[in-house]
Amino acid sequence: MRSVLARGILALLPLILFTRLTGQTTPAYGAQTAPADAVGGTPADQGPGSGFKLKVDVGLVLVEATVREPEGSIAEHLGRQDFRVLEDGVEQEIRYFSRDELPLAVALVVDRSSSMAPAVRELRGAAYDALAQLKPEDQVALFAFQARPERLEALTSDRRRIADDVAAIRTAGATVISDALFEAAEYLGRAAPQRRHAVILISDNENTLKGYTGDSDVVREALETQTVIYSVRVGEGLQARYHGLPVELPLYRDVSVPRVTGATGGEVIEAANSRELDAAMATVIERLKQRYTLGYQSTNHRYDGGFRRIEVRAGGSSASPGPYTVYTRRGYYAPDERTASRPRHP
Repeated sequence: MRSVLARGILALLPLILFTRLTGQTTPAYGAQTAPADAVGGTPADQGPGSGFKLKVDVGLVLVEATVREPEGSIAEHLGRQDFRVLEDGVEQEIRYFSRDELPLAVALVVDRSSSMAPAVRELRGAAYDALAQLKPEDQVALFAFQARPERLEALTSDRRRIADDVAAIRTAGATVISDALFEAAEYLGRAAPQRRHAVILISDNENTLKGYTGDSDVVREALETQTVIYSVRVGEGLQARYHGLPVELPLYRDVSVPRVTGATGGEVIEAANSRELDAAMATVIERLKQRYTLGYQSTNHRYDGGFRRIEVRAGGSSASPGPYTVYTRRGYYAPDERTASRPRHP
């Protein structure tokens, strides 16, 4: 699994920068890297080709949200004044607000078990077309998995390289979904701590083996690394084969992709068959571009390691949810006394 020493060293880098800039040696609760003008509202321009500038803003909790109108369409024209954020029922002051301005780090996680052969053959073109809609500064990594996950490509802005690697994937074997999602979320948190994080799972969502992680492990890792998980579920006509003959594989049903996506603020997008991958992939990318980013400094300063529940309301008040449906992560884990002395992702 992860290297504790390496993760600890990476976690200390923002603290060193914070100390150099401010002269303080002890960070406030929940240290977090944030946009330079987190209090003001829009990432500062750093010159041509750069849409953002970063600094260490200690204690900022960043929350992403997708908002739907009552009839189901995406709400696209909301402002900071339209949102309320509650942590454990206590309203928080929104100090940062943007929409699709912070750069993305996306992990494309492809199921290469034998049941996915028809989908993987169609995925190269769908992946390239969809990923081309990301901003130039956004980065994508590629994972593939059967019984074990493998990172095929580190984070890169080269969309064609990702598509070519997808084309080289060969399918066979059984499926462990949870381990792949866990390792993808862990990688994004470690490799791109200053970016928004998203995992896109391409799978039939049928788990056939028990892995070393479960749903709760995946959700916790995603919440700790602020990673939203989307699923493109390819459904119709996919079945494992051995020497061309269909094989019925037992399912390990303790893994629930809908539960994981819901807990992290994502969704399951249905593709009835492999020919619908283009539309489903485009939908996921559009969802990522439509997400609002809200930042607040928690009023809870306890270092207890406890779970803090987040509720985001749009169009209402602290006492009323309002007319919109909001999709966001359900909360985060606070630092405890042993980790309060180093920055971490709330």
